[in-house]
Amino acid sequence: MSVLTEIEDMEDSDKLVMRKVQKLGTSSMIITIPRSWARKHRISVGSLVSVYEDGDRLIISPNEDGSILKASFSTQHNNVCKHAGRIVLCSYISGLDSIVLYSNRPFRNDVLEKVSQVAEKLPFTESGLLSEYEFAINFKDRPVNVVDTLLIYGRSLSSLLSKLTMHLDGAKLIGGEIESNYEEMKSYSYKLLRIASKGHGQGLNDEHVNRLLSAAVGLLILANDSLYRLALDLVNLSDYLDQDEKERIKFLLQLLEVSIVTSTSSINPPSIKKEEEAYWKLRTILGLEEDLKEIIENTSGIFGYLLSTIINIARIVNNVEETLLCYSIFEKYSE
Repeated sequence: MSVLTEIEDMEDSDKLVMRKVQKLGTSSMIITIPRSWARKHRISVGSLVSVYEDGDRLIISPNEDGSILKASFSTQHNNVCKHAGRIVLCSYISGLDSIVLYSNRPFRNDVLEKVSQVAEKLPFTESGLLSEYEFAINFKDRPVNVVDTLLIYGRSLSSLLSKLTMHLDGAKLIGGEIESNYEEMKSYSYKLLRIASKGHGQGLNDEHVNRLLSAAVGLLILANDSLYRLALDLVNLSDYLDQDEKERIKFLLQLLEVSIVTSTSSINPPSIKKEEEAYWKLRTILGLEEDLKEIIENTSGIFGYLLSTIINIARIVNNVEETLLCYSIFEKYSE
């Protein structure tokens, strides 16, 4: 059986297609592509395709503009109108470069308002009507370092925990400050998730370890949501705690703060020792879970509720640390 016949046989089942390099140079390139792929993208003999470099790979794109990823949505569907804002956000996070919402009649004002509100909050985003029937949103990327952004994320979460500790000491924290911190962290989350989704410009090894970082980001988003809820509850309920309960909550918040900042700072440079230290800080909090029932029986209901919330956050942070430990191991020892 010839190599060409083997290739045709594998087209319907496999994504990987082997090709022999016949010539090196920059002047021209003749490419043989699988028929099924050509049919799918309406490519015929003589068509032009884009070939671009992406990290360690050369990628063939049917799009003349290269790596641009687009999607279109018709507002004739009720669910598209209902979730128009969410579609914009998901398109950004999932790594699309552009989306178009279109209609067979002039755009509804409520749909325009939904998509515009979300687009205005996303960084480097351009949006506007192409016509009275089409609304386009373009996502412009700027170089962002995943590791540095993750470090900032960790420091910001630790800063919030520090402010909560000071709140228990009498330096009152206001709800607006908590809200502002939460929204800022969400913005960082969206950037990090978009980087992880696109994966462009990375070598194969970089892309692999960045998947670990993106998993850590997803867990930190959960931690951010839980910390936001804890912060609001602590501001509203701290006056109902006695001094001993306040001191115990402060101690646990300080452990959580040190653990988060130690863990996220261990990725630059990667440090297994720091990740292990971060875990040992958390053990004190996680160990309370075994005695939680007894603790709640001997303290106020409010203290028990706050303690349970802190333990749940510690569980999430523990998973973050496990993931970043894997990242450090791969960065230091993978060959």
